[in-house]
Amino acid sequence: MLVLGNGLQATIVGVRGGLEAMSQEIIGLIMSAYFVGFVLGSVYIPGLIQQVGHVRTFAALASIASAAALGFVIFVGPFPWVMLRAVTGACFAGMVIVTESWLNAGTTRDRRGRVLAVYSLVFYAAWAGGQPLLNVAPVDGFVLFALVSVLFSLALVPITLTRTGVPGVVEADRADLKRLHQISPLGLIGAFALGLSVGAFWGMAPTFGQRIGLTEAEISIFLMLPLIGALLLQWPLGWVSDLVDRRWIILGACSAAAVCASGLMLTWDVRPFPFYLLVLLLGGFAMPVYSLCVAHVNDQIDTGEVVAAASGLILVYGLGSALGPFAASVVMGQFGPAGLFAFMSAILGLFAIYGLWRIGVSAAPDKGRKESYVSVPQTSHAVLPLHKHSPQRTPGKRAPR
Repeated sequence: MLVLGNGLQATIVGVRGGLEAMSQEIIGLIMSAYFVGFVLGSVYIPGLIQQVGHVRTFAALASIASAAALGFVIFVGPFPWVMLRAVTGACFAGMVIVTESWLNAGTTRDRRGRVLAVYSLVFYAAWAGGQPLLNVAPVDGFVLFALVSVLFSLALVPITLTRTGVPGVVEADRADLKRLHQISPLGLIGAFALGLSVGAFWGMAPTFGQRIGLTEAEISIFLMLPLIGALLLQWPLGWVSDLVDRRWIILGACSAAAVCASGLMLTWDVRPFPFYLLVLLLGGFAMPVYSLCVAHVNDQIDTGEVVAAASGLILVYGLGSALGPFAASVVMGQFGPAGLFAFMSAILGLFAIYGLWRIGVSAAPDKGRKESYVSVPQTSHAVLPLHKHSPQRTPGKRAPR
C-alpha cells in the first residue's frame, strides 16, 4: 500500500505540475526535494523510533504523509509543493525503516536471501502497479490525490493491528566515505552515478511524457516498463556477474543503458514499439547496476563490514538522487524534453568510461572472496541485515512498546 501510493504520487505531481504551467526547473526542484527529505528522514527518524516505538512512529508518519497528499490540491504552488514533497520523502523513509526492521526481526539467517528476494519483488511490483492508477481519474482533479491519501492510510492497518513483538531498531552503521573509496572507488562512484541518472528519470519522466504529448495512459505505461525491465534482467545480470569479473557486467550494463538513453533521444516521436522497447531495456540495464555495485564492494570487504558499506552506498545513492531531477530539469530547459535522456546517457556513459579505466589500473577482486549476487532495493539501511552475507546478529536496540 505504501509503495503503491508513493509511486502514484510521484507521477501525479510531475504531470499536475505541467498542467499548472510550472517550468521544468521548478518541477525538477520539487522532485529533488523528495529525495532530500528521504535522506534526512533515513538519518534522523531512527532516533524517533527509539524514543516512541515502531507502531507510534509509523502511525504518525503515515498520518502526516496522508495529510500531505491532500495538501497538494489545497496549496497549489511551487513553494508548498517543495515542502510537501520533502515531508513525504522523510515520512516514506521512516515508514520503510519501520517495515524493514520488522522484517529483520522476524527472519532467521537461513531465510534471509529468500525474504529479501520476495521483498524486492513486492517493492518493484507495487511501484509498477501504482502507475496504471494514474488512469483512475483526471490528474487535474482531487480524486487521485485522495487515492494516494487513502493508500497511505490503509498502510496503517496491518501495522497497528499486528500482535507480533516489537523489533529492535536497526541503527545506521555507515562506513566512512573515505573508507568506501579505499575499498572500491568503482562502487562508490557507481552508487552516486546511478542515483543521479535513475533519480533524474523518476523525477522528470512524467514531465518528459507530458511535454512530448503522451496521454495519461501512455505515461503510466512509459513509467511501468522500466520497473518490469528491472524485474526481468536483474537476476540474469547478477548470475552472469557471479561467473566473471563483476566490473565487466557493471560496465556493460551501464554502456547498454547509455545506448538505450541515446536511442530514446532519437526515437521519442516514433511510437510505440521502438520507444517502449528502449524504455524497458533502459530500466532493465540501469536499475540493477546499484545491486551489482553493492555486490562488487562486498567482494572486497570482511563479512562484518557488509551492512556498514552497503548503508554508506545507500546514502551516496540518495545524495545523487537528490541532485538528479533538478540537474536533468536544467538540461531539459536548455535542450527540450529529450535533454532528460541526454543527461542520463552522459552520466551513464561517463561512468562506463571510468569503469573501463578502473579495470585497466586495478586487479580484479580475489575469486576466493567473491560472494554471490543479491538484489538490494535502494530503500534504507534497515533492509541490509537481510543480506545473506551480513553478520548473523542484527544490530540495534529494542524499542519501547
